[in-house]
Amino acid sequence: MTEKTYLLLSQANVSSKKILEYIGICEGSDHAFECLQKGSNFELFSAKEIEQIENIINQNRLKEFEFGLNKLGIKYITYENEKFPERLKQIYDPPAILYYRGNINILSEDSIAIVGSRVCTRYGMEQTKIFSNKLTKAGFVIVSGLAEGIDSIAQRECVENGGKTIAVLAGKLNNIYPFINEGLANEIVEKGGVLISELNPSANIKGYHFIQRNRIIAGLALGVFVPEASEKSGSLATVNFAIENGRQIFALPGQVNSSKSAGTNRLIRSLQACCVLEPNHIIEQFPQFKKQKLDKQKAVQLDLSEQMVLSLLENEEMHYDQILEKSQMDSKSLNSLLTRMEIRGLIVRLAGNSFARKV
Repeated sequence: MTEKTYLLLSQANVSSKKILEYIGICEGSDHAFECLQKGSNFELFSAKEIEQIENIINQNRLKEFEFGLNKLGIKYITYENEKFPERLKQIYDPPAILYYRGNINILSEDSIAIVGSRVCTRYGMEQTKIFSNKLTKAGFVIVSGLAEGIDSIAQRECVENGGKTIAVLAGKLNNIYPFINEGLANEIVEKGGVLISELNPSANIKGYHFIQRNRIIAGLALGVFVPEASEKSGSLATVNFAIENGRQIFALPGQVNSSKSAGTNRLIRSLQACCVLEPNHIIEQFPQFKKQKLDKQKAVQLDLSEQMVLSLLENEEMHYDQILEKSQMDSKSLNSLLTRMEIRGLIVRLAGNSFARKV
């Protein structure tokens, strides 16, 4: 009966806070289901919620709801489930139930949230790709909200580089919003990531669901990175939730006269966020990932020429002509070196004769 309590109250559109409070009053989720059937302790609920609860019980709609979830390929996990992420349990107002599609196990892996403006500049777009790429390769799971702009750019970059990402939706899993990201949502699931939502598939999405969603993004992650955000960006709500729950905040500085960076610049100036200029500034804050990077580099024996090329490609991809100029090698020697490094899996050749490091 444990899961049925959560499922029934969720279907009745009762908030997570009330669900957990009701279970506490009834001294456990098993006993809570009996209380629901008897109509006990209903003073906690509104008249509308009571009506919905009674209708679900009287019309035996719980089985119908579960059948609908299975048909949609949607599963759920409750607060009491052993796979429910511990970090999420520790936040103020944790979700009582999460609906999901994909690999639920990654919710408990070490992750970084990347959030920001829906309408971003070219600078914001480029930096988001660089940071998401490097953080993914360092071993982080990327968490975001699948919104247009910074969120979806970060998650697409993660997927395209073989990483796993958690998309926390404000809306329903059977009706992806925004619709333009439906393809990305399916790809996230196919590539080992997961889509999660607190909203049951029969509920109507409300404006406040977007703010509520942000507490889950902040709660899942070790830290939150904001590449670009205006003063009124919704991503700053995620930052506030993260600060309340003791998560680290990272922000990328932008032009002082750019409204698109006003939010990130303020976070840095007010010392609410650590100013970062490159992905390593985030990675270095988490010893477990810094050690992984060092161990990986030590495992690969490099000669001086290889070390030099990897150093040039440390923070960004580079065109062949730039490498030739900066390395001061002759073209024949450089071509031989780059080919050897490709074969060893140290670098990858990109479109347009550019190169990026893999180690």
